[in-house]
Amino acid sequence: MSARPFGIEKIETYLPPKTVTAEELANQFGFDPEFILSKIGVKQLHQVEEETTSDMAVRVMNKLLEDYPVLRTTLDVLVVCTQTPDFQLPQISALVQSRCNLSKQVASFDIGLGCSGFVYGINVLESLLAHNGMSTGVLITAESYSSVINSADRNTKCLFSDGAAATLITLQGNVRLGEFRFGTDGDYFDALIIRPRDDDSGKHELFMDGRRIFEFVASTIPSEVHSACTANQTTLEQLDFFVFHQASKFLMDTIAKKLHLQDSEKMVNVLHRYGNTVSSSIPMALKDTLALHGNRDLKILASGFGVGLSWATTVLTTEGDCSNV
Repeated sequence: MSARPFGIEKIETYLPPKTVTAEELANQFGFDPEFILSKIGVKQLHQVEEETTSDMAVRVMNKLLEDYPVLRTTLDVLVVCTQTPDFQLPQISALVQSRCNLSKQVASFDIGLGCSGFVYGINVLESLLAHNGMSTGVLITAESYSSVINSADRNTKCLFSDGAAATLITLQGNVRLGEFRFGTDGDYFDALIIRPRDDDSGKHELFMDGRRIFEFVASTIPSEVHSACTANQTTLEQLDFFVFHQASKFLMDTIAKKLHLQDSEKMVNVLHRYGNTVSSSIPMALKDTLALHGNRDLKILASGFGVGLSWATTVLTTEGDCSNV
């Protein structure tokens, strides 16, 4: 595995204050609350009320600036990953630059990826930094899926949660980036899609074909994990934790079974705390994992998969105490 110069120095997260509990969802759809917890894995979801995706992006960036105020003048690159932007144009990263009073010399752009967006995003960011002689970048992942969910659709209403994360990438970051594996299967493009509603309202909403997503995850992700291990000259046994996109408990259990990791404490699950926050689910899970275990050297596999359908996997290696990342 070749040495890569950049690493994650800090992760900040933001969740809207409004919550919807499993009990409230169960009452709405006639479920047993235990079914929602055992199959989907959530205890509560977060939803924006008056906020927009850019509001969440600004709030999480401001949290990062509280500890790193120097970024207002030294940040080289800002990348925002979202599929629920405020506007078709301009890009949300421009709004963040303005509202957070960042330097006008910062390079900024948006990436339109979903659940694989964090892993793709950190690779795009580190590549841009490395090839342009830069040193500091921030990846913001932010989604407000509640704005495109039909409140009567139990398949999406009970799963997706709004939220944002800001990940600081620097030469000093002690969560070192490994080799990456990527893939796309556009044959499944309509398995998870925002499209016009089946009425005359003119509104768009999120449609999800759970069966086809299950087929994709079960047939693709386990082999990609093995390929990522090979690329990073490691094995499943040598990995300390597996931080998968927090898709649903059912899908994560499927992956665990395929990898013979059932009931393993190495499988990180924060669904019960946050729900499926799309591209922010991996940084949220990673931050929690490091807070608990980051005082020792770790090897952590990070794997995102979803909309596209698209996937990306890498192995992160910690150096020194990373419990405050």
